[in-house]
Amino acid sequence: MTPDYSRSPPGTTGITTEVAERTSQEAALRQAEELNRQFVEHTGDCVKLLTPDGRLQYLNAEGVRTLGLADMSAVLNRALPEFFDGKVRAAAEAAIAVAGSGGRGRFQYSIRSASQTLWWDAVITPITDASGTVTQLLAISRDITERRREEAFRAGQHCVLELIANGSPLSVVLDGLVRLAESQLEGTCSVLLLDEDGVTMRHGAAPSLPAEYVKAIEGVTIGPKAGSCGTAMYTRTRVAVTDIDTDPLWDDYRHIAQRFQLRACWSTPILAPHRRVLGAFAIYYAEPRRPSEADLKLIDTAADFARIAIDQQRAQQALRDSEARNKAILRAIPDWMFLTTVDGVFLDFHAKDPSRLHAAPVDFLGKSVTAVLPPAIADALMSASARVHRSDGMEKVEYALGYDGEERFYEACIVRCNGDQILSIVRDITDRRRAEFQADVHRRELAHLGRVATLGELAGTLTHELSQPLAAVLTNAQVARRLIDRPALDVDELRETMEDIIRDNRRAADVIDRLRTLLRKGDAAMRPVDVSEVAREVLELASGELRARRISVKRRLTPDIALTLGDRVQLQQVLLNLVLNACEAMNVTPIPGRELTVATFADDRDVWIVVSDRGPGIPEAQLERVFEPFVTFRDQGLGLGLSISRSIVTAHGGSIRAENNADGGATFRCRLPIADAQADS
Repeated sequence: MTPDYSRSPPGTTGITTEVAERTSQEAALRQAEELNRQFVEHTGDCVKLLTPDGRLQYLNAEGVRTLGLADMSAVLNRALPEFFDGKVRAAAEAAIAVAGSGGRGRFQYSIRSASQTLWWDAVITPITDASGTVTQLLAISRDITERRREEAFRAGQHCVLELIANGSPLSVVLDGLVRLAESQLEGTCSVLLLDEDGVTMRHGAAPSLPAEYVKAIEGVTIGPKAGSCGTAMYTRTRVAVTDIDTDPLWDDYRHIAQRFQLRACWSTPILAPHRRVLGAFAIYYAEPRRPSEADLKLIDTAADFARIAIDQQRAQQALRDSEARNKAILRAIPDWMFLTTVDGVFLDFHAKDPSRLHAAPVDFLGKSVTAVLPPAIADALMSASARVHRSDGMEKVEYALGYDGEERFYEACIVRCNGDQILSIVRDITDRRRAEFQADVHRRELAHLGRVATLGELAGTLTHELSQPLAAVLTNAQVARRLIDRPALDVDELRETMEDIIRDNRRAADVIDRLRTLLRKGDAAMRPVDVSEVAREVLELASGELRARRISVKRRLTPDIALTLGDRVQLQQVLLNLVLNACEAMNVTPIPGRELTVATFADDRDVWIVVSDRGPGIPEAQLERVFEPFVTFRDQGLGLGLSISRSIVTAHGGSIRAENNADGGATFRCRLPIADAQADS
């Protein structure tokens, strides 16, 4: 019988299955080991196997490369802590002890390579057998240089921002910023500032550059070929010169750079808002070098921090300058300043000499205006403050207070301040008031002298005006005496003669009264005045002069005209002076053409007195000068009449002007405010 080999012999089936499973597990294990080996050899981490007491048994290729070794034979069996010093060595020993006890140890260390310092984070974990005994230690070190740099840079940024926020000097802030950038870029950094003239570079910070180089470039003018920084400021764009020896931007300054072994310079302009140039941030290298994107990003960040620092410093300097100017102004001005609430409570004050205040500061600060000042003054100030708070305008209040045994005058200018507070600027105007009073006295004296002089010009005609009625009185008196001496008294004739005497006497008395009024010397009496009535009185007074000069008069006087507030005598003086000037001007005019026009009228706010003549007119260049003192076109005039007239009209709140007529002669227009309008203003 032929055996069936397709069937397993009795008792062999389980053995075959076991062998197959073991073979599969071994293959899987070999595969896993190969994967682990590939991972260990090609990972970017430094992988080490240590004995339980920390001696090196295995180092992967990345570790060999990092340490700059040909192979790992030179370091085998060395204790891991022996590679470090100081605190790092102690930390490594502690981490090994923790891992040897079955825990997880950790420490950080740095290695200096040819171009930079690298930071590593080492984690040590135990490897145990089936019984849980630690047979080896696995140490994996990971490069954390970039993370450490970012952390250090953020910490440095924070320090720089603190310097800025604390108001540190700009040189200190920029110095810290430059050192921070140097720690990240492995180069030599600097900050140059653009002078206020907009073209000159000034030193900002360069702690690592040679002092001679810094001095050599101080004051260099920016331009299209002014090295890296000067060109960056001029063009407002980044300039990265990779080789100073060959770049044309350095043609004029290459000899300076070569003297200090500088071969590359990258510069970014520091720009304020609206692209206003503040300066430039630069980094130098001793070898030709091209910047990476990371380098450029860091330089841009540093330039932005420099902008913040420069802007902050300039803003603080501007504030200090402003405060200094304000303090100087406050020291210089004599005015007092009071800050109050809307309710009138004193909050603060300024006074060069507080002893001259109405009350000591301790007696009014924190108290109300109504509690410190007399009621009438306090009410006026509070009312003005309320109006200012509502309208946001400005109010002026004048008042008088006793000080040191005399009355002094003050003017308060009141405005709103800080939204809901009131600022009152108080000025002592006593000297001004006294000067105004003296000027008013002198003006009245001059006006009186002007009236005397004017009446002196009328002496001839006034003598005639008086001599006629006086002669008539004498004649009628003689007639009356003869009538009385007659045997038969004619009572009717005597009565008529006596009436003539009375009428002539009144006529002479009227002339004398008008003269007495004009010659009166005293204070101005401001009362409502009818300018048409004033014109009639003046024309009556000058009637003799007008007849003597054979001048015809046109009266265009508005009846029931609006009243003005003024001194009747002074207004008579103004009009009389204008009439006499017109008479004098028409001396050269043929008699048939001598015509004087006097008109009065009113509009909504003013009353007008207009005097026109038919004389030769006024030279155009002299139209304004006729009102100046001692300017006259009359042979025997003093040139004060029109000057006095203008001062009188101005004191009444009006104005006076001269103009030439289109058909010959001149016209003087005098404007005076209506009494109601004066009261309103």
